[in-house]
Amino acid sequence: MSIVVGVAPGQDDSSAVELGVVLARSYSKSLTLVSVSSTAWPPNRDKIDAEFQSYIHTVAEASLSQARELVPDDIETEVIVHPARSSRRGLLEVSRRVGAYRLVVGSAADGREGRITLGSVSTGLLHSAELPVVLAPEGFRAEAGAKLQRITAAYSGSSTSADLVLGAAMVSAESGVPFRIASFAPRSRVLSAASIGLDVEAGIVDEWTKVVRHDTDEILCSIDELDISPGETEVAIGTGPNWAAALTSIGWKDPEVMMLGSSGLGTLKRVSLGSHATRILQNSPVPVVVVPRRAKAGYAAQAFDRADA
Repeated sequence: MSIVVGVAPGQDDSSAVELGVVLARSYSKSLTLVSVSSTAWPPNRDKIDAEFQSYIHTVAEASLSQARELVPDDIETEVIVHPARSSRRGLLEVSRRVGAYRLVVGSAADGREGRITLGSVSTGLLHSAELPVVLAPEGFRAEAGAKLQRITAAYSGSSTSADLVLGAAMVSAESGVPFRIASFAPRSRVLSAASIGLDVEAGIVDEWTKVVRHDTDEILCSIDELDISPGETEVAIGTGPNWAAALTSIGWKDPEVMMLGSSGLGTLKRVSLGSHATRILQNSPVPVVVVPRRAKAGYAAQAFDRADA
């Protein structure tokens, strides 16, 4: 299996490449760098069109050559220029062909430093991918030889969110990367607008914290019973006046990723982000792994298969 990284022709996708290297090293996978030549489909015999297609292909090859220079010698790497009707389609086609473990893309070119900003390609992937999609914050960098220091699973209180925690625990156990569960409770603007006192607001947050800790205790018991053994697991509750403060409050290691589940609003197989998930994604200070519902269900099935073996 491979970590597939999308490299847009003529753009700086070094953040995605560096993140791909970290993931490949952490999960003991190979790396596949892909640049999609989206003008090359469908074929056209017109000479001018053919010349432009050739130009885009050359730019894609040059971008891959620059990206390849960022990959150290200890990572097995393949580079592919793939013709497709769109960048989104091309990346998914290659991911299926190589049996991708993760698909990594960067933020939009006009994104904020240190944050994830969705562009047209990443937005399309989040609505059509059937494998986990990893989004690199703008400007992401990692030290030479770096491996993931921790995997954080975002827990929202739903049953599908519990499956995500189970999946993160399995990834942790298989890779030897430490694991924690995090839930976020920003103080609502609605509460502030209603002039609800700080004591009442604090009580609501405290109650939510108790519910999350009760739920996560049950999930951790299930993980123990399934003999997944991710190691000692931390539970963190992030609070603050807004989403950015709530996410920042729990502290993050370098490098670390957060696994975020898709919403039940999507189709069974694909990714669809709910409003809370979108806010977490936009305010995350670390790379985010967005996991579609089908993949979460697969994690659960693997865990129970392991327990029955």
